[in-house]
Amino acid sequence: MRATESQKFGIDQLVAASEAARNFATLRKSAKIAPRLILENNKPDSVIMSIESYQHMQNIIMQLEEELFELQTRMRIENVEINGVEKQKFEDFATDEDRKIVQAAMKWDVSDEDLFE
Repeated sequence: MRATESQKFGIDQLVAASEAARNFATLRKSAKIAPRLILENNKPDSVIMSIESYQHMQNIIMQLEEELFELQTRMRIENVEINGVEKQKFEDFATDEDRKIVQAAMKWDVSDEDLFE
């Protein structure tokens, strides 16, 4: 499914919720051809689509999330390279919860061998 195909639903892809309930088996079969938009009181409520379309969509989302993360990381690195780094003390921005976590961690007794296996 290309992005242009998924941007809008055609009139043949709109299904009333009552019809979806009555004809679910037929709806499932037709959703393998193209996603179906279920309407409740003439308002979009749900979408039924094939597992292949869903997995394809999930893969695209994951890929875009990874690309966005990489882009944000590169932008932050470039910003540091251009503007330098301003150091801040932990105490200046830590919340009470952050401080509690650090205090608890200071009590941990973990050997270097366990930490760096």
